[in-house]
Amino acid sequence: MRLKAVSTALLLALIMALAAGACSDAEPTPEPAAPAPAPTVQAFPVTVTDSNGEEVTFDTAPQRIVAYDSAVVEILFAIGEGHRLAGTHDFASHPPEVSDVPRVGDAFTLNLEAIVALEPDLVFIFSEGFKSDLERAGLKVLYQKSLQDDLSQIADNVRMWGRITGGVAQAEASADGFQERVASIRAALTDHPGGLSVFQDEGDLWTPGPDTLMARVFELLKLQNIAHDLTDYAQLSPEVIVDRDPAIIIASYGDTLSANPAFSEVSAIKEGRVYVPGSDALSVAGPRFVQGIEELAKYVYPELFE
Repeated sequence: MRLKAVSTALLLALIMALAAGACSDAEPTPEPAAPAPAPTVQAFPVTVTDSNGEEVTFDTAPQRIVAYDSAVVEILFAIGEGHRLAGTHDFASHPPEVSDVPRVGDAFTLNLEAIVALEPDLVFIFSEGFKSDLERAGLKVLYQKSLQDDLSQIADNVRMWGRITGGVAQAEASADGFQERVASIRAALTDHPGGLSVFQDEGDLWTPGPDTLMARVFELLKLQNIAHDLTDYAQLSPEVIVDRDPAIIIASYGDTLSANPAFSEVSAIKEGRVYVPGSDALSVAGPRFVQGIEELAKYVYPELFE
């Protein structure tokens, strides 16, 4: 009986050893996968403050927007919300899809009857002059005047429209991309002394002063604006331009200065440094604005920007 008991114990030990070996050869039990992050969902209501300091609240995302502003048009398409556009003004030209959006006036005149007929649940304007007429017609209005001199506000506006429409994720991606590209330009110029003088001709020698969005572009690119003593946009005389002798001329809508004998001694013209932008990106304070900055940076500093 004692032998039988010993044999039984040995057999049990052998079985346990074999079981342990089998477990050591088995695949380890995988850790449970971390749950995927929930998609960003915009919570309503959303309240934004207009340029008069008045609060405008959205209980739901507006479905039919009339935007009297090219920048807003471009923002909505950039964040995947262009389908909400019910109307815009005659000057909106980008992206190509905007050609299918009804036009209800230009940037300075408003066709109130046509707007009402579109049955919008939001009208965006950049000029306060239309606000009271639109509100008397029973329309919801968001008024924000055009950006003046704050480059970072472009990204803020993109995020705002993401909140208003519910397109938060794409708006955040677009705004982040804008800021990263601006930061990349700034970093590339960190050790560059800059200092070239610049004159931007917006037509008929109208040019931006130091309190404008373009002035912030010049600062970013370390360019010295010869129109440093103007307010907003104003005209410079040919004599002042010749006297201040810009090293670079930005001819926003085509070069009309190079063939003018009055400017033949200006350094930018003598050295062939008249830049005609390849697009209108620098004229619209939307997501493409940084593209315009990049194109100008490549022209001014070809050795730094490929």
